[in-house]
Amino acid sequence: MKTSIIINSICILLLVSCLNFPQQEDTIIRIGTFDSRCIAIAYGRSAEFMKEMDSIRSELAKAKEEGNNELIEKIEKLGPTRQVLMHQQGFSNGSIINILAKLKEKFPAIADDNDVQMIMSKWEIMFADESIELVDITDQLVDYFNPNEETRKILEQVKSIDPVPIEEIYVNPMD
Repeated sequence: MKTSIIINSICILLLVSCLNFPQQEDTIIRIGTFDSRCIAIAYGRSAEFMKEMDSIRSELAKAKEEGNNELIEKIEKLGPTRQVLMHQQGFSNGSIINILAKLKEKFPAIADDNDVQMIMSKWEIMFADESIELVDITDQLVDYFNPNEETRKILEQVKSIDPVPIEEIYVNPMD
């Protein structure tokens, strides 16, 4: 979360500095935006994510086989923590910086293809005046995770509803 705050602060500072430089009246700043929930869901349903989960399960099985209680405890704590994070990302507006890191080499080309000067979550924009044009690039980012047709249908439904307030995403110890 701390990294997300720093990145958002840098994005805001860059945007403010762009707006403070003298510009022609007809200059439009284009910002690529995305629905973080869609990217989180596409990633969570991807083959890449499934491989990561299989790797964690294998690591746990090996730790149990070796009697490595410290590693077992660490991995078993990872599950519930990761579940809460995924719920914040997929149902609310939680940071997806850990997922976006997988795409970092793609951002310059995406920005160039869409003629945008910045890319950020649509949930982080509190205000944009008429000198800002917001360009939705959600689908382009989702495509990097090769979603199947079922996932694409889910994503269309997600786009049509508001995120759950993040403070309503919690861990229920009785689950």
